[in-house]
Amino acid sequence: MRALAALVRPAPAPGAPADRRERLAKAERMIDLGWSVAALWAVLRMIAALWLLRASGGYEAAWFLDPLLILLLAYGLYRRSRLCAVLLLAYVVVELWLAFHATGRPTGVGVALLLEVSFLTGLRGGLLYHREMGTAAKG
Repeated sequence: MRALAALVRPAPAPGAPADRRERLAKAERMIDLGWSVAALWAVLRMIAALWLLRASGGYEAAWFLDPLLILLLAYGLYRRSRLCAVLLLAYVVVELWLAFHATGRPTGVGVALLLEVSFLTGLRGGLLYHREMGTAAKG
């Protein structure tokens, strides 16, 4: 039970002023958008990997590393990690860049932009959360 409790995101201090609690709640909503979109993206990538496995008859471990990496970064964002938010955003940008240069045409730009905006919102929420917690510790 103690191991499961360590996986849950820690709650902010209960004695915070109302305006700080409101800003923290806004940061939490932004973070929730980022990690939930990342988890959905990882599930879709896992379904695609399973479909590829079934269609090709071969097995590539790298197909399953991609969704696993996305899930780990999504969990890091859930835990309010700014580094995971930056890595998640960079991962989408690099993946879009590689896909564009491999095919020569911009396929899937709309979905990639939606992912980038969602992860950027999660990053903004993480930065806002840590800024508010930093001012709470100082003041």
